[in-house]
Amino acid sequence: MEFHVHTNASLLAMGTVLSQNVTRKSDQLIMYTFGLLNRAKQNYSTTKKKTLVMVFALHKFKHYFLGNKFVFYVNHMTLVYLINKPQVSRKITRWLLLFLEHDFIIVYKP
Repeated sequence: MEFHVHTNASLLAMGTVLSQNVTRKSDQLIMYTFGLLNRAKQNYSTTKKKTLVMVFALHKFKHYFLGNKFVFYVNHMTLVYLINKPQVSRKITRWLLLFLEHDFIIVYKP
């Protein structure tokens, strides 16, 4: 059974919701987390903030993700193509290395 991770980041905070579709009708909430962005992270570009919240979710929910497939639902279209992008910043490249050990897909959901 795959997990669903809904992520979002704003100017001051970031949040994630972990759920699972057990009944095939609607997602059942498992856990949610949020974090405040410090001044340096508040100045990140939108793409960096949205990637940061995905990394945040990986750290918070890692015991659910190991050995399981999961889906990231994001509201920023750039993240769908980020993994296949030939050139990204060093910071995002380091973050993307954390994703290599997991089986996941990214779905754009406006």
